[in-house]
Amino acid sequence: NCPRNYLQRLASYLGPKISIIIPMYNTPVNFFEELVDNLIGQTYSNWELCLADGSPEENKELEKIYKKDERIKYKFIGENKGIAGNTNEALSLVTGDFVALLDHDDLLPLFSLYEIVKCINENPDAEFIYTDEDKFEKLGGKRYDPYFKSDFAPDTLRANNFICHFSVFKKELMDKLGGFRSEYDGAQDYDILLRMSEETNKIVHIPKILYHWRVHERSTAAGAGSKDYAIDAGKCAIESHLQRMGENGKVVVTPYFGFYRIEYGINT
Repeated sequence: NCPRNYLQRLASYLGPKISIIIPMYNTPVNFFEELVDNLIGQTYSNWELCLADGSPEENKELEKIYKKDERIKYKFIGENKGIAGNTNEALSLVTGDFVALLDHDDLLPLFSLYEIVKCINENPDAEFIYTDEDKFEKLGGKRYDPYFKSDFAPDTLRANNFICHFSVFKKELMDKLGGFRSEYDGAQDYDILLRMSEETNKIVHIPKILYHWRVHERSTAAGAGSKDYAIDAGKCAIESHLQRMGENGKVVVTPYFGFYRIEYGINT
């Protein structure tokens, strides 16, 4: 005669642990509180949140929020190591079976982690999982611009980081990749996805919206002009990928933000 919620939590803990890593930098308190409450409300409970804060000063208002739950680990770095360096600091806190990437201002549907673990159970060999996404501006507001992605396609990834959010790596794969590389800051996620595609073909797409991308004045989701520097970093990431793959190709930046074209040479 155990309470139903106790049985649900017990079942969750028998599944894989999902380690969610988030680099922080001057994170707005309201966004952070919404994020933490969102994760605490997840229907799947075997997760940990690994936070690495590269802000110039520690915000004491955040402390009462991240101390709401013992599954949350917070590390104040004391310096800004950039997006890749800060993410690697969060990665150093991971003890789970899978590593999920999340931004400090975005949210997940409350059933998101359940769907991720369901996918893992149904695809026990999976090493990388990604999902569909949409956008929102405020908690409880209208969701819009749904992005229904294709199943994995290497040539599509070379043209655009169509995976973006929500991506989950098996911990052993992330260890093999060695984390994020600072020389690709701005497109560090693109770089690691390209490198992931070189290491495994055990890639699963969940055709469901399991990520809500917040649109605000400082986010990439707000428009093309918000992170122009990422374009050059993305071009460099593709060029390095082609070189590692032994492909003879020139990467061309198109007029469409975040899209590239590869002009392949003729092998003689």
